[in-house]
Order: sequence, then structure tokens, then C-alpha cells
Amino acid sequence: MNPLDIDITCAHLHAQAEDIWNGLWERLYCPKTKLIYDFVSGDAPDYWAAAPTPEEIARQYPNPCGWGTGMEDSAINGGAVLSILCDRYAVTQEPFLRARARDIMDGLYNCAMSHGTPGFIARSICPADGKSVYKNSSRDQYTHLVHGFWKLWHSPLSDADMKARLAETLVVVARFTEFSVKPENNYRLLMLDGKPAPQVCQMWGLKDICPHEAARLPMIYAAAYDVTGDRHFLRECEKYLRDALDESCRLWPWPYLGYALFQMACSLEVLRMVFPNGETNLLCRRALNDAAERVQYSAMKSAGEYLVEHEELERFPDWRTLEWKDNYGYLVPCFNWPKTAREAGEAALVQMMAPDFAFSRLQQTLFRRALGGRSFKRYGEYGPLYLMAAYWRMRRHELL
Repeated sequence: MNPLDIDITCAHLHAQAEDIWNGLWERLYCPKTKLIYDFVSGDAPDYWAAAPTPEEIARQYPNPCGWGTGMEDSAINGGAVLSILCDRYAVTQEPFLRARARDIMDGLYNCAMSHGTPGFIARSICPADGKSVYKNSSRDQYTHLVHGFWKLWHSPLSDADMKARLAETLVVVARFTEFSVKPENNYRLLMLDGKPAPQVCQMWGLKDICPHEAARLPMIYAAAYDVTGDRHFLRECEKYLRDALDESCRLWPWPYLGYALFQMACSLEVLRMVFPNGETNLLCRRALNDAAERVQYSAMKSAGEYLVEHEELERFPDWRTLEWKDNYGYLVPCFNWPKTAREAGEAALVQMMAPDFAFSRLQQTLFRRALGGRSFKRYGEYGPLYLMAAYWRMRRHELL
């Protein structure tokens, strides 16, 4: 399907988004763990048959992050899907969405609670036994889970019981963060075994983090303060807030990947809403606008790649059969899988999260081509979820 040959009607875009929605629950969502896995791999009818076994996870094989196995980003995926559910409900008020939101919340709640160290966010949970986890997380997992829980707490989708569990989780995550992110731990989150993690868990130290990462730490405290009113978390947030926002306004001149700017936008969206007035809000808006301008590169890059890239992959090879490479000192199974759907969706989301950015006709057209110009009847990885997220955000903003 050539994206330039498609008549991109609103009806066609909706059908495409529904194909992505159906694939999410059919192939990527595991009812046992209530989590969304990264991709479908192997040849077995069970979509998660090739996932790491409890025995492999016990010896942290192939690496302590589960990178390359399909179990590395369930907390990210779940947080993103909670945001989708909130946006879709704002448009449609479909009653069944509450059950979906509760399921995703339950799965993510277990990522933060079920392993004996409340507040440590496990990347995923083993589908085979429903309990085994890898010991190393990342700031990205924390960013999306906190953002998704915070957004659901503010949505009419959540009832009183859900709000209580959402707040409980945000509090224990903030407390674990406060316990971990100290000078003696090099301002890094601790791993599940209590040891400081590699650089992917660096939360502070302005010489050690990039500008798009600077607001992640105060965002965690701001979310906990917002849902509880506990001023302890406000004080923790304020320790880092101004320096974080100043750094967020100093994005480097070269292009950023879309996922980095989208995670930056998630952290700034929380801060902007928790602090609706004054200089803090102005700095959030300035940084968001800068991110939205820069992510136009990702939208245009994805549009070009869509013209030459093959169709969405239904299944990936078993990760155990792949070549491995070094990443942060870990050996990681590597496979070059398409990223254009994810980049296009993230670009549009960042632009819509920036209140002062003019979402131009060109950028809207690029998104419509990205969503409308491929078949999503069968796909095997989470990238298209971000196109669906952008679709429902556009519907919510009445941009379609």
C-alpha cells in the first residue's frame, strides 16, 4: 500500500486506528499478566511462547534489563495505553473502556508492587509464571507509568477504588525514587537487588543527563503531590524543579529521536498542569514548544521511510537465535525492526502536548499519511500503538 495513493478520509483513519486497537488486545496484551509486550516472536500459536522463561529470568539472561526479549518495555507500553484510553473515553464515553483501564492499571500495579520492593518499577512480568521480573528498570519506565497513572487519576474513567490504587502506586514510586536517587548512588535509581543501576537509570546530575531527561525526577514528585496533597512531595519536587526546567529549555542543536522528546513532553505535561501559573508554567511551555518544533524532523523522516519500508512485521524471530551486541555493558539480542510508525505517532503527540505550538497542515498531513498509508490488519510490535495514540489525541482536540 503506497501512502501517496490512499484517499485519507476520516473514516479510513478510524478504521486504521481500530485495526491497531484490535491487534493490541489480540496479540500484544497478555490477559494473565495484564501487560502489553513489545513484540510477537517465534513460531508457536501462543504469542508469548518465546518470552523468557522463569529460569532464564532467574539468571538474568540475556541481560538484567530483558533487552531484546519482548519483556523490556511493558511499563512504557502500559503507560502509553492508559493515555490512549483516557483520550478515547473523552471522545466516545464508551463504558467498556473502564474495564480496559482497570486491567492495564492492575498489570502496571503489579510491576510496581508484586516483587517485594514497592515502588521499583519492573519493566515487565514473565507470562509463564506471572511473577518473575528482571532486576534493572530505567527512567523511561518510570516516566510512562507515572504519566499514565497520573492521567488516569484525573480522568472520569477512574472510580474511587481506582483512584486510591493509582495514588498508592504514585506514592510508593516517589518514595522509592527518593530513597534511591542520592549522591551516594550517583543519583541513580536502584535495581531490584539494591545496587545502583547503569546509566539508563540516571535521574539527576546535570552533567550526567541530557536536557530531555532533566524533568523526569521532579515530575515523579509532582505527580505524587498532585494526587495526595502531601507537601513533602512538593518540597522534594521543588529541590530540582527550577534547574530541571532551565535544562529542559537547553535542548541540544542536533535532532533527537521521537521517543526521547515524547518522554520529555510527558514529564513536562505533568509539571505544567500541577503548576498552572507563574514562571514554572512558562518554562514548561517554552520547553514543550521547543520539543514540538524539533520533533518535526522525526515526522518528516518517518514520512520518507514509509515510502520505502516493507509492511508491518507479523512476527519477529525468536530472540535466542539473533546476533547479539553490547549495550551499556550488557549483551543484547538485536534485530532491525521498523520504527517509522512509532516515530510518526510520537512526533504528532509531542506537537499536540505543546499548547503554544501551531500543529501545521503539513504536520497533520504527514500524520494522516503515516496512519492511513499502511495495513495494520496484522502487526507484531508496539510501534503502531503510538499512531493510535495520536489519532485519539487528535480526535480529542478536534483536529480531524
